[in-house]
Amino acid sequence: MEIKLSDHTTKKILFENTYPGNFNGGNDIDEHQAHLVEEDYSINIKEKWFEGIHISIVKISCASLTEFKFELSQNHIGFLFCLEGEAEYFDLHKKRFLSIGKDQQDVSLGKMNQVIFRVHEEVKCVFIQLTQAYFFKITNKEFDPNLSSFKEIYISPEIALILHSLINHQYEGRIKRLFIESKIFELVIQFINKKESRAIISLKADDIKKILLAKKLIEDDLQSPSSLIELSRKVGINDYKLKKGFKEITGNTVFGYLYKLRMDKAHQLLSIEKKTVGEVSFLVGYKNAQHFIVAFKKQYNILPSSLKRNKET
Repeated sequence: MEIKLSDHTTKKILFENTYPGNFNGGNDIDEHQAHLVEEDYSINIKEKWFEGIHISIVKISCASLTEFKFELSQNHIGFLFCLEGEAEYFDLHKKRFLSIGKDQQDVSLGKMNQVIFRVHEEVKCVFIQLTQAYFFKITNKEFDPNLSSFKEIYISPEIALILHSLINHQYEGRIKRLFIESKIFELVIQFINKKESRAIISLKADDIKKILLAKKLIEDDLQSPSSLIELSRKVGINDYKLKKGFKEITGNTVFGYLYKLRMDKAHQLLSIEKKTVGEVSFLVGYKNAQHFIVAFKKQYNILPSSLKRNKET
């Protein structure tokens, strides 16, 4: 299995790596990082892999529009998530022109084997590859390409939290592998159970931008979140359209999304950073620690204090 990234204009190979069959290197987990600086662009690549799974986190910053050629030597199931910026890409096999933007995802079989990426300024993506053998092993079914397209569907809150955990966790060794694989299981479950809702018909492009801004404002201020009315005023959209549109885009209510973000952050602060329940309650925006404890127990069916003790033992 080989991955190659090159400058499409100059043909210069920028990144190239070879992996064992089925990504099984015999270690708990294999990792590699690359930082490439050229005159007009820079590229950061972080990758990790083990049996059946390969994960790349790629950030590209360009001074002007630049084209890159991305090549894979085998047909794997690819989950592409755009976290920042936007990119256009051309499928060299099927001669199709595609694009992906912030908070969008594209899932396919073999689509990414040979593509030309066009990056305007900056883009950050997570690309997860699963071998077909691994997908069959964990689902007992073949991957159905006819159900694969998430194109122009916005990343759901559940998948956003999965990606956040994959990028920001602090586990090491065998525990790191188990944690990553558990998140891959969650991702596959989300994919299999996804709703077939495709287009956001009732919203204009400008409305979508405003709703996505509201989503970012929620993510950036867990401690003192705005009310629905305040949020709608900040982004310039009426509260009814914000409420309806937020649900249509994310699959969740405004405050349902806030709740999920708070609980995920709390779990991270307790299990990884080992902060006290009182500290965590304050950091995720609960003025009353008892209210936080009740919410956390409802979400995870355990007391936050027991999670912290389990981590320390």
